[in-house]
Amino acid sequence: MNILAINPWIYDFAAYDFWLKPYGFLVLLSYLKKKNIHIDYIDCLEQKITKDSFGRGRYVHEIIKTPEVVAHIPRYFKRYGISPEQLEKSLPEKPIDAILVTSSMTYWYPAIIDLAAILRRHYPGIPIYLGGTYATLCTEQAARAIDCDIIFTNDSLGDFFRTIGIDFDEEDFLKILPDYELFYSHLDYVVLRTSWGCPHRCSFCAIEKLGVQYVTISPEEIIDFIDTYARKNIKDFVFYDDALLYDQEYITSLFKGIVRLGHKIRFHTPNALHLRYLTQGIADLLKQCGFINPHFGLETLDRDLQKTWGDKVTTEDLIRAIGFLKNAGFKDGQFSLYLLLGYPGQDLTQLKKDAVTLSGMGAKVSLAEFSAVPHTEIYAHFKEKLTDPLLHNNSLFCFFSEKKITEFWEVKEYVRNLNRKYAATHAFINK
Repeated sequence: MNILAINPWIYDFAAYDFWLKPYGFLVLLSYLKKKNIHIDYIDCLEQKITKDSFGRGRYVHEIIKTPEVVAHIPRYFKRYGISPEQLEKSLPEKPIDAILVTSSMTYWYPAIIDLAAILRRHYPGIPIYLGGTYATLCTEQAARAIDCDIIFTNDSLGDFFRTIGIDFDEEDFLKILPDYELFYSHLDYVVLRTSWGCPHRCSFCAIEKLGVQYVTISPEEIIDFIDTYARKNIKDFVFYDDALLYDQEYITSLFKGIVRLGHKIRFHTPNALHLRYLTQGIADLLKQCGFINPHFGLETLDRDLQKTWGDKVTTEDLIRAIGFLKNAGFKDGQFSLYLLLGYPGQDLTQLKKDAVTLSGMGAKVSLAEFSAVPHTEIYAHFKEKLTDPLLHNNSLFCFFSEKKITEFWEVKEYVRNLNRKYAATHAFINK
């Protein structure tokens, strides 16, 4: 069986390769390869025009027409990734039995519309399967918008494999680590997961809809995986876990194994670590392993909101965790905390106070822009305003007036200024 698999472009007002890889898609494709399925893979986002010391960078891009529903936004709308002409030249001419297209952010779906049109012209009569985050969270809208034959959601993978005549073992599937060399000729970094799912149920997160019950991959397999790519001169490893520190016995065993490898490598945590599960021993191991600017989830210092959003962390947890990090050798400005920006009814004065408090404790502040994600508790209150997935875009702040959005940009600059005092420290750890 010959399958063409494609990771689409990004259509958005802004995009940057902050260690973006279609991880779940690559796991699925690696599983298919184990079943002796031939796969031709195209990643429309593989090309970058800049690259920083951690492998991140700017995508090639082109200004395109702004969709009508967001035409009022005074910014250029762009296609990020290779050109359509490059894509068409990359399409295999040999017979194809099926086409798999993945999806990520719900508001990037216009890129999939254009991709599907090209695939229909090039491969008339060949079934197109759509999966991924957008397909899972916006299934009905995707069925109307995308010219594809079958949409499969994250919780219907068994149905997908049965459709293409392949045996499916979910336990085996969840243990798969991507074989990147089958799909990429060059790697600037490697993304991995030690676990799937999350034990927490925050009101603004759709992990329950997207994932499975919390399960881990054996530490030995993760250590072997890291060792393999470190020996191939990969320096940067990025954890995509939603709850990396949750199982403290597991993560302690894993980190100790990484330390024993003795490689000079770096680890990154864009998905945020849980403050509550940080111990002095784990903080010490973070430092010994080579974690660079570890990010931790906080969202707010408001205790009432902490309880409303899942009660996964308290200010007491924060104070204790920062003490552990500093004892482990992390200096001021060498760790970051996420604060949520743009949720309905937010008090920006309080947000600035929270940022000042965190900065005074030695933390850099990262603003995570709120997006009302389908199938979350918060989304249910506002879905009438979000008639098109384009409005899910976290950079639009669609719940607020233009004046309020201007205040958001002022807060962003305020936080950047707070973080600038740590610029020298950050420059040092980037080396």
